[in-house]
Amino acid sequence: MKQLLGSPVTRYIPAVVAWLFAAGFLVLTYQLPLSARSTPALVGWITLGLATVDILSRTGGEFGPALMRAVNPAGLKPRSDAPTHTTADLVTGIGLIAVLVALFIVVGVLPTTALFTFGALTLAYRSELIRNAAIAGAATLGVWLLFAILLRLQLYPGLLFGGVL
Repeated sequence: MKQLLGSPVTRYIPAVVAWLFAAGFLVLTYQLPLSARSTPALVGWITLGLATVDILSRTGGEFGPALMRAVNPAGLKPRSDAPTHTTADLVTGIGLIAVLVALFIVVGVLPTTALFTFGALTLAYRSELIRNAAIAGAATLGVWLLFAILLRLQLYPGLLFGGVL
């Protein structure tokens, strides 16, 4: 098997594909008018940066594993320790992403952030409803402060609250 920087070439494929998608997304984003590209460009550049870190963490030698430990210690576990996922797990994951997107479209960013964060925490920690609500509220406040106040970007209100597709 061919090697690149001390690792099999196939090990780089997922990260390179993510990098290429991010680069393509950025090319398309910069075709948008200036007023419409700020958030997509930010997402594209962040994704490109994270994909670059992913590519670098897959290299052999000392650098790759050290970077992997810094950003994802679980990534260094042997494959036999990796959890196995059933088809139902994968369908559930994809379904939850579809629900998240649908909620963004219908009720907007802020209510979706609160609902989805509360729901995810409640599934993980069933008995801590007050704590989950507080964390969901804090996450929603953080999203609002970051995007609406600090970055001065209008958050999508959702179709129910005056948004348009």
